[in-house]
Amino acid sequence: MARRSGCGIPALFFLILLVVSGWSGYWWYLSSQIRSGLAQTETRLEAAGWTIEHAEPRIDGWPFRVQVSLDEVAITGPSGHGLRSGSLRAEANAYQLEHWVIVAPQGLELGRGSKGWVAVEAQALRASISGLRRTPPRVVVEFSQPRFTPTAGSEPFPITQAERLVINLIPRAGDEGQAGLLFDLAQATPRPGGVLAEMSERRPFDLSAEAVVNNARTLSGATWREALTAWSQGGGSLSAVRLEATAGEDFARGASDRLTVDANGRLQGALAAHLKGGTAPLAGLARAPGVDPRAAAAVTLGAQLTSGLRGETNLTLTFTNGRTVIGPVSLGPAPKLF
Repeated sequence: MARRSGCGIPALFFLILLVVSGWSGYWWYLSSQIRSGLAQTETRLEAAGWTIEHAEPRIDGWPFRVQVSLDEVAITGPSGHGLRSGSLRAEANAYQLEHWVIVAPQGLELGRGSKGWVAVEAQALRASISGLRRTPPRVVVEFSQPRFTPTAGSEPFPITQAERLVINLIPRAGDEGQAGLLFDLAQATPRPGGVLAEMSERRPFDLSAEAVVNNARTLSGATWREALTAWSQGGGSLSAVRLEATAGEDFARGASDRLTVDANGRLQGALAAHLKGGTAPLAGLARAPGVDPRAAAAVTLGAQLTSGLRGETNLTLTFTNGRTVIGPVSLGPAPKLF
């Protein structure tokens, strides 16, 4: 009987060792590229006026994951908007670095420009980014049961807590020039005494907005202002705009076929609004920054006179020349995006 050769076993171990060594080398190469890419991105942003501080990055996750950990993070843009966190974690598959998941396990603080900072604590603070080679990439942000607390010396924040906050920017399949935009705020508690408390009659409210971003490929720049300016100058617009705010059984809805942004960052176009359950949203506008209280009172009175037995009102808000106009009444500045 012929003796079976044992050379196959050493050969198998050698093959396994070769594969593990090759993959390990590839993983360490990826980690080096990621570290280098972070440094290059920071240099580019700092040249554009950003301030970026954090502890030395840690990269773990061998063999099949890449986990980037940043501690003591402070990122502030030229406008004063930014983010601070004791710890940020980003993770991706080592074989698919186009999809990253980011979490803030210790909470974070959001910079609001001249309004100061607000601390955010939540059951979960996470975001995912994919398609990094596209403009724009696919971005999904989700805060689960967030609580908002202004930091010392900062202006009050409009809400104190919510059940959920979701923001999505998703490029449309088959049309690289369009992206779907979604904002969804569920069961938000307005700050006592604030404008939203007056508009919702001190009740928790839901707020959602969605639109199609046209010419989304032009959304590019080192700052929010640069990106939106390039988008606006490149013919960017919002279409299929839908807004809805509900508090109890009352609601306010808005719709627009097309909105644009002027050179000063203010909305242009018309928004058809439908209100049910009273005119509290209009009356609350009188306390909003920049709104003429007498103009708001006139619009509220007109809405009350035309609301009928069901308490429903239809209005058209026109954003023109930097102003928000309802009928012949100029309420105040148009919403500003940058």
